[in-house]
Amino acid sequence: MKIKFKKSGQKKEKVSRRVLTAANEFGEKAEKHFAERFVRRLPNIKEVRLWVVEWVLLVLVVFLLAVTQNIWYGESFETEAFVKGGEYSEATLGKINSMNPLYATTSSEKTLARLLFANLVAPDSTGHLKGELVDTVTSDPTKRIWTVKLRDNLRWSDGEKIKADDIIYTIGLIADTSAKTTVAIDFSNVKLEKKDDLTVVFTLPSVYTDFIDILEFPIVPKHILSKVKPALVYESDFSTHPVGSGPFVLNALQVANATGTNIQTVYLNRNNSYFKRATKLDSFTLKTYESSKQIAEAMRMSDVMATAELNKSEADELPGSISRRNTLINGGAFAFLNTTSEKLENVKLRQAIQRGVDMTKIREDIDDSQILDYPILQRQEELTVPKIEEYNLDAALKLVKESGLKIDEGGKILGKDGKQMTLNVTVPKRDMIAKVAERFGDELKKMGFGVVVNVYDESKATSDFFSAVVRPRDYDILIYEVDLGVSADPFVYYSSSQAAGSGWNFSNYTNGLADDALISARTTTNPKLRKTKYESFLKMWVRDVPAIGLYQSTIIYSHMPNLQTYSENSELTDALDRFSEVQNWASSKANVNMTP
Repeated sequence: MKIKFKKSGQKKEKVSRRVLTAANEFGEKAEKHFAERFVRRLPNIKEVRLWVVEWVLLVLVVFLLAVTQNIWYGESFETEAFVKGGEYSEATLGKINSMNPLYATTSSEKTLARLLFANLVAPDSTGHLKGELVDTVTSDPTKRIWTVKLRDNLRWSDGEKIKADDIIYTIGLIADTSAKTTVAIDFSNVKLEKKDDLTVVFTLPSVYTDFIDILEFPIVPKHILSKVKPALVYESDFSTHPVGSGPFVLNALQVANATGTNIQTVYLNRNNSYFKRATKLDSFTLKTYESSKQIAEAMRMSDVMATAELNKSEADELPGSISRRNTLINGGAFAFLNTTSEKLENVKLRQAIQRGVDMTKIREDIDDSQILDYPILQRQEELTVPKIEEYNLDAALKLVKESGLKIDEGGKILGKDGKQMTLNVTVPKRDMIAKVAERFGDELKKMGFGVVVNVYDESKATSDFFSAVVRPRDYDILIYEVDLGVSADPFVYYSSSQAAGSGWNFSNYTNGLADDALISARTTTNPKLRKTKYESFLKMWVRDVPAIGLYQSTIIYSHMPNLQTYSENSELTDALDRFSEVQNWASSKANVNMTP
């Protein structure tokens, strides 16, 4: 064993000496190599300094590009977009006398009503009626019994639930003549039945295939107004402190006297209980003005952000930085001839006016696309329309004589008393339509009539235009803009059941055959028969001349840049439909992250 151990130790000692020797040799070689390859070549750096600098710069450029790419890549997932917050303001025309939507007559009142109250149904951005407060509208096979169901969990702005009782109460208030509401819907022969807290069953006296159309109106809270007598609802506290169901709630009303005019400013806040979704806007402000001139000046001075109250010429004069959208709507201006007026009860005389008024003069600054001759639009129902005789003063004067009236040597049309017949033409003080009324009066004067044009200034009157003038039919001719609705149905304006009093038959037109045609058209489920009945009605309408079409309404929406309002592709049936998706309107922008 000892012998083996001795031999092993000797071997290990020899290996150690060899390793040490090799290590020394490698170190000497490395030192010599380093000296030859690096130390001795250091003086050559001066000769290659340009090459070194270029490589250093290249490395720096690559590094900076990497940093820039990293920053850009991070920012590529951000974009500027409209965000929640901010305020919006609009200028409107006419005084706000009441905030109760059932009494809205001025443009300001109608705009405010749409912001504070939701309708049962309303047109969407495509122009089709959809449920708003209503979830479903269904009918039985006869189309006489309709079931209307509210959405679940709807609430008034005071927190109370919106129920079927509110629908029934509102309809009862509209039907009560002592309440004198301005809603153009007749529920007098409709039976209502509450099925449950959300459901109301309507039983109609006859078939009505477009029943959903008459549900386009707001409802008011029974738990507040049922304590008030119907005749006193207009004067109640609710008219100044409304509880609504719309996208905004009332914050405050301020009246400021400036240069002899009263400017009302209504401050609205977001309604966080709004059923569609709380608005992006924190607040919405309405400023009311007495004339469109004041509104145009307010836009120029940036006192407001937008308005829908200017006509084409006024909007054209605004600064180029202000954006504008022009949209035709389902409404129009008509000259309603009061057929029960002693002066115009003779159909020959009404025909004479239709023939003797030069419509090219009336429409001289109105676009061709706005010409309106009939109470039914082709976009509502495609009809074969009867011919309306062209302007011919000689033919008109012949009709005057056929009516039994005389014309003196000076060309004056004489009444039964032997004096010049004077026609009272009434119009609300709204710039576009008031201008048209003045022209209409001038044309009547050329025919030989005496004319008094009564321009009703709603901002200075003690009572509203509808109650003071329209209801009592205190005019010979009323020039007025009306809403023609989503579907073709002129029943409310020309049915004898709507004549006088609270009805909207402004001409007091009565014709049994016309009544039958209107009722048949709205009750049939046969499209061909519906079309035939409306064509029959139009023939009688042109022959009897209860009204003369002037122009189709349009909304010219002028607004400051960098605002999100209604879509340019929206189909609007009336000017207020611009608010159909007001919850998406915005005035504030910020950088937001994009979803990859």
